[in-house]
Amino acid sequence: MDELQAELLAAFASELAEHMAGIRAALADADAGRPVDLRELSRRAHSLKGAARAVELPDSEAAAHEAEALILAIERGERAMDAAAIAELRRLADAIEDGAAPDAAAPATDAEPERRVAVAGHRVENIGRSLHVMATQIAEQGLVAERLAALSEDLAALSPLLSDASDSEAARRLRQATSELDRIRRLHGRLRDALDRSSAELERDGERLLLQPVATLFDGYERAVRDLAATEGKIARLRTTDTEGEADRRVLNALRDPLLHVLRNAVRHGIETPDRRRLVGKEEAGTITIDTRIDRGRLTISVRDDGAGLDDAAIVARARAAGLIPTEGPTPRGAALHALLFEQGLSTAERLDEVAGRGIGLSVVAEVARRLHGSAGIAPGAGGGTALTIAVPVALTRRTLLLVEVGDMLCALPADAVRQVLRVDAADLSPSGGDTMLPVDGQALPVSRLGDVLGIVQEETAAALRAVVLEAEGVRRVLIVDALSDVRALLVGDAAAIAADLPLVLGTVLLNGDVVLVLDPVQLVRERGAGRAARPFAPPQAELQSRTILVVDDSITTRTLERSILEAQGYRVLVEVDGLAGLERLRSGLDAIDLVVADVEMPRMDGFALLAAIRNDPALKTLPVIMMTSRNSPDDIERGLSLGADAYVTKQDFDQGMLIGVVQQLI
Repeated sequence: MDELQAELLAAFASELAEHMAGIRAALADADAGRPVDLRELSRRAHSLKGAARAVELPDSEAAAHEAEALILAIERGERAMDAAAIAELRRLADAIEDGAAPDAAAPATDAEPERRVAVAGHRVENIGRSLHVMATQIAEQGLVAERLAALSEDLAALSPLLSDASDSEAARRLRQATSELDRIRRLHGRLRDALDRSSAELERDGERLLLQPVATLFDGYERAVRDLAATEGKIARLRTTDTEGEADRRVLNALRDPLLHVLRNAVRHGIETPDRRRLVGKEEAGTITIDTRIDRGRLTISVRDDGAGLDDAAIVARARAAGLIPTEGPTPRGAALHALLFEQGLSTAERLDEVAGRGIGLSVVAEVARRLHGSAGIAPGAGGGTALTIAVPVALTRRTLLLVEVGDMLCALPADAVRQVLRVDAADLSPSGGDTMLPVDGQALPVSRLGDVLGIVQEETAAALRAVVLEAEGVRRVLIVDALSDVRALLVGDAAAIAADLPLVLGTVLLNGDVVLVLDPVQLVRERGAGRAARPFAPPQAELQSRTILVVDDSITTRTLERSILEAQGYRVLVEVDGLAGLERLRSGLDAIDLVVADVEMPRMDGFALLAAIRNDPALKTLPVIMMTSRNSPDDIERGLSLGADAYVTKQDFDQGMLIGVVQQLI
């Protein structure tokens, strides 16, 4: 058994377990008289049929084919979902599993060179998350080293004070303590280095567990293209280039449905009928080609067809109908027009059916690509037809990042989107139509301060400016930063961990115990304040530094995020981990607190209870309170306001500018 076949069988085992669980759950619902989603049941059988064919399990493939046919007959009303049909589907489900049993999967051999086992994907991902946490904790050992160094300096400072009493007991004990501390520092250094090496190796092993051959992504697509073409009265074949290399299984799984949608579009909108192809001198059978390439940590998938190509007139008509372009005035052309195909609500299908035209168009493809920290593009093919390209990172976790400083904030930019770093003379900047422009390689590019885009204050300087040329989706823009800090490969956490919808943020990394935001290049090159001279209002620093804000939240990530945003504006920020700790801090009187930002859902005392306690305390009842939570139901909002909240910000609508704006209105 070759390595690819073994990998395919391992992937099939995982897919089989998932689909069989869904099929058996549906049959249990049918047996109990509960409604069953026949389309979903048919999809599972169809997926298993294609997967079994790809790994050469003919018995499983035949059983899945029979099950799919029976489900379709039930869906069309030709059979009833009665006891006999349920029993037959159960028999076929057993046959699918029997056909995939080890004895059926491969002939017995005298010796198996390597034992392969199927592991549930979520368990592997849990390992990855645990390793990420462990790596972060090990990195924080640097803080211990700093404390040990500080203690060593303190002891060294005591030596001169005891120099006149070198024979005293105190001097002797100080020398012993200093010597012991040196030994502890050396031991800690050795242990830290060993842990760093072990952690790095474990991280690499954990990341390898998440990899699978890119070739597995295209299982079953060749049959799907032929079947789709047949329903359209067309002939189409799918060709895939020899694909080597591996990618994160989560990336490949996320791309399966969008790629199938792209192939459906190619069959429906691209490939012509045999008669029409003959008229224009083409072969009766159309060809769809999938090329894949892995380069510098990015997986690029190009889907090309030799069909009729993009219909610009149809795109314009549908875009106007969808309100994406005005009915009068100039019409976008070329890449700008074709980019509209990725907008929500635009589809050029002439009828609605299961192949295309549900009004979602290619927006699902663009959204998945963006969620994977990648991009999607479409253009006319070089030799006719259409070419659609999806580019995403090979792995979702570790990425090479450029760390930049903006004001007091450290941010990260994906290095693959950074085209150049520049030192810019302010005299080279020139205004143009409300934008500031800079010539770069013979092209005038719009310029903006990253602080303006993020809504934080950057210091004015007459010295040469540090700049980054960022490119995403074919658009380039220059961003002015305060300093370039470092380039590092770091584990990027999911943006959802922030518990706030921040469109500029791709994710977060933990660096020396602090949360650093990873910014989205696609959003940064768009018009969110970029290239404009206008700046957000920034109160005088002297006034702000007299204002103290208490942030109460049980999430360390959210606390750190809010603190960094507020401190970047000059506020003094205190943090507590729950409502009870926050209330104790307020009642202690140790700090003159001007405003409270509190989460709702916290242990020991939630945000509502904290708010009620503040309003019932004569010494605190006038203190402004902002409630910030992921809850956005009208009842929760009404409850918070009725208890006396001055503002209630739901995290679905939260962004940095909103938080700063609300705070500035209240204090």
